[in-house]
Amino acid sequence: MHALKFDWGHVHYREDGVANGHPIIFLNSLGTDLRMWEGLVAPLGAHRLVRMDKRGHGLSACSPKAPTITDLARDALAVADHLGIARAVFVGCSIGGVIAQEIARMAPERVEALVLSNTAGKIGTQENWAERIAAVHQQGLLAKIGRAHV
Repeated sequence: MHALKFDWGHVHYREDGVANGHPIIFLNSLGTDLRMWEGLVAPLGAHRLVRMDKRGHGLSACSPKAPTITDLARDALAVADHLGIARAVFVGCSIGGVIAQEIARMAPERVEALVLSNTAGKIGTQENWAERIAAVHQQGLLAKIGRAHV
């Protein structure tokens, strides 16, 4: 397991593809882990692919307090720094897209391009997110999926 340690815990990440390939960093949606991008590993294998689990997702630790989007963007940039990646294409889905946009706002020189899917500049309210997070914690990922179809 590859993990970058922080003062609050660690972020789990995985590298695939070619070490000297064009870097692409994937940022996944709420309630998912880096496996959501598994289907892209083989087709994009000529690139340097970095996938990571956000705080509290997959094999990453939970931070003592709820992270902000800026915290999550800083985590992604820290992983990039740790791997020696100065510029990358950032691919984000849902909240991952919000994080990618925050990276572009904070450090535009680090962003070669953004690929954004199922996202917006802001998604929901703080109360809405707290409710969804609680549902996923209590009922698992199916609670998130089931709510989307109601």
